Amino acid sequence: METAPKNVEQAPSSVITHESQMKVLSRTPCGDERSESESSIDAKWVANDHVTSLAAILESLDEVRVSQHLDVVEVCLCWERSNRYSLYNKQGEQILYTYEAAQCYARQCYGSLREFTLITTDNDDNRLLYLQRPARCSSRFFYACCCLQEMSIIIPPKDTLAVLKEKWSCCIPQYEMMDSDGNLKFILCGECGHFRMCNSIHFSVRNMDGTEVATIRKPWGGCSLKTLIGGSNSFTIKYLENLTKEEKVMILGSSFLLDFNYFERHGKCY
Repeated sequence: METAPKNVEQAPSSVITHESQMKVLSRTPCGDERSESESSIDAKWVANDHVTSLAAILESLDEVRVSQHLDVVEVCLCWERSNRYSLYNKQGEQILYTYEAAQCYARQCYGSLREFTLITTDNDDNRLLYLQRPARCSSRFFYACCCLQEMSIIIPPKDTLAVLKEKWSCCIPQYEMMDSDGNLKFILCGECGHFRMCNSIHFSVRNMDGTEVATIRKPWGGCSLKTLIGGSNSFTIKYLENLTKEEKVMILGSSFLLDFNYFERHGKCY
């Protein structure tokens, strides 16, 4: 029998927050420096042979639930802090942890459009995935823009697995995922009009044949305090077809760009 928590937004008391990441945050309380410097990341990305890869963790899963941590300081002071997420399997067991490295001024000034680096680790704090997005515009705010959203999905040490690119569209959000050779792998499509209030947000992932192979969905959380203040998000990734483990990693990585673009508030305090 499944023992999944009734509300995935409520992180269990045993949630793993990783001591090393918390030490980094404590060293930079003002957020004036990156919690992880991109220039010093090279040697740290080399995974040991005994470390289970992210692809191996996802291979047997057909669903991943992502729950963003509620930051009281961010809610009370309207001070944008680095995002942190716990990832669970269908049984409610934490399998991965993701945290953000971003400059303080970018978090306060650019909101969800900021440049960021997301680091995904296993429960033993071994780094398994690296998501990097430069500061760019979005089709949500501009009628036409030549510099839309783009995010690289990187496997340690520096192997680019895929690149997710936003395509300009008037009403329906669209993204294209390219593999390491530049070939179009998946198309991600949302629904017309994304109203956060009283509405679930749904994205469909389709292959080149037009077959839906996965969904990314953020359900409406009701009139709860977390929903009203917008302090945290929870969304679910469901794998529908017989995907390879590398393709599951691609889709998991792409969900975080959608989180920043459509699930979060777009400004510092609005």
